[in-house]
Amino acid sequence: MLTQFENVYTFWFENGASNICYFEYEDGLACFDSSLFPEKFEKTLKLMQEKTGKKLKKVFLTHYHPDHSFGAIFSDYKFDLIMNKLTLEKLYSIEKIFLRDLSKTTNFNFSNLHEVLSYKHIELFDSNSFTIFDKTIVSGSLTGGHSEDSSVYILKPLNYLISGDLIFSRVHSEYIDSNISHWNLWLINLKKLNFKKIIPGHGKPGENLLISEQLKYNLDFCAKKDLKKEFPNYSLSEIIPDNN
Repeated sequence: MLTQFENVYTFWFENGASNICYFEYEDGLACFDSSLFPEKFEKTLKLMQEKTGKKLKKVFLTHYHPDHSFGAIFSDYKFDLIMNKLTLEKLYSIEKIFLRDLSKTTNFNFSNLHEVLSYKHIELFDSNSFTIFDKTIVSGSLTGGHSEDSSVYILKPLNYLISGDLIFSRVHSEYIDSNISHWNLWLINLKKLNFKKIIPGHGKPGENLLISEQLKYNLDFCAKKDLKKEFPNYSLSEIIPDNN
């Protein structure tokens, strides 16, 4: 599904797969996250380039998990790849055996991750980043929570939040390497900003209610409730093996 809010376009998937978000500005396109497969990422990019007549200039990653990062990393397209320093460290720390197993499972060769990364033009930030596109500022912040390297991006003055996997929208969350208490603290702080729109890591974009729903889900998980019973209308996200 493709949802458009002003000049922000989100490809989201009813099967719970990770989202791909594009921001159109005067001179080009910026993208946030990129799915697991380069072919899937490039199909969405082709649609956006046909729709806008503009080229992709930058891709921002919210965290290192393959279902968000590998599509762009293994794409042959040329663009700047922007991420937190910790995200790059996490990518380089993924074990070779995991990459081999993932390659076998998906029938795509991800085993040369380190070599592919060495050819990419990568821009890194520490705790915060600011990128200006025309009259829009993309403000990035390292949050941790879902994963140690999780980052969110806020589009100002649109007041749009691109949350990565800090928020799953009607999709069951993944807690493979999460710090849930830290995650919840960030959700509480983000909720105060009363965003106009939220682009989650998985599921349909929405508004501030998505934060409240994620908080409840996290608390119910910690309380060891039956999540499938508590949230019967939620989809299961793609099961992507992790290196932890």
